[in-house]
Amino acid sequence: MEKFGLSSSDIASLIFFIFCTLIYHAFYYYRVAKLPKNIFKGKINIIRRTWVENMLQSGNAIVAVQTLRNIHMAASFLASSSIVFIGSIIYLIFTIEQTSGIITGKGTISLPDYLVFFKLLILMIMFLVSLLNFSLCIRLLNYLVILVGASQDTIAETMGMSAVDYITRMFSIAGIHYTFGIRGFYYTIPLIAWFLGTKFFIIFTFLVLLLCLKLDYGK
Repeated sequence: MEKFGLSSSDIASLIFFIFCTLIYHAFYYYRVAKLPKNIFKGKINIIRRTWVENMLQSGNAIVAVQTLRNIHMAASFLASSSIVFIGSIIYLIFTIEQTSGIITGKGTISLPDYLVFFKLLILMIMFLVSLLNFSLCIRLLNYLVILVGASQDTIAETMGMSAVDYITRMFSIAGIHYTFGIRGFYYTIPLIAWFLGTKFFIIFTFLVLLLCLKLDYGK
């Protein structure tokens, strides 16, 4: 891999990053499913169900729609930000020779050409993951606005489960996509730090992992 600009330290740090990202969140959602009351998200899921029950009562539909609209606006803003970042990275990739001379080796940045390209590509993929999750979250929120104003009997008859269960389930899935979208932004921090060196990459990966632990297991 050396000829492509990836040293053994780059490969090791990237494996560490992937391990921390994928393995941690797989274990985290396993814990949410098995021990929901011990994890912050599990507690929120329980509380979310009571919120849905209250919002389905007569006269609360407007409050529910306003709440969902606020979440929708936040997700839309973050999705738009992801598009801007993706576009900026694509611009850097295709104009990198003119802007910094990295590909020709005439610039001031000493990183190998392929390594810079690879890091930009990984960074863009992370923003694409965030964009996808925010888009899916927005899609589900649009459905939720309709569901909270629909007949509970019709929902139960059509979906084969109670309106509270179905709406809570959809709301929880939307929350998962929103969480993954936000986490994508978190994990761009160590990817950006990777441009400064593998040590910074590992340090910031560890710091983001500690942040996730604090958010997931705190009160």
